[in-house]
Amino acid sequence: AGAADMMGTRAPWLAFTGEHDAVDARSTVVFAHAPENDRAIHASHWFVRSEPAPSVAFSWAFFEEFTLEPGESCGYRYRLLIADGAWDRDRIEGRLAALDW
Repeated sequence: AGAADMMGTRAPWLAFTGEHDAVDARSTVVFAHAPENDRAIHASHWFVRSEPAPSVAFSWAFFEEFTLEPGESCGYRYRLLIADGAWDRDRIEGRLAALDW
């Protein structure tokens, strides 16, 4: 799926793969939600763009704002995985499943 397809979606992870022209190689960058983020105070969605430059952000207020009352807090954890080569879905999911969060 392209960046426009992922904008505003909820998914456990998102990845960009890129080709490096000067060295004829590829790499993959994976952005992953920690498992406990599914139980967080508010759902997180992906904010994704591929133009003019690739960018990814975790958006807790993508569709609607939410309020934290005085004294309340929220926390989310993420992992960034940088891989040599163009990793496919199976390889990404296998690596993420093996992580000790």
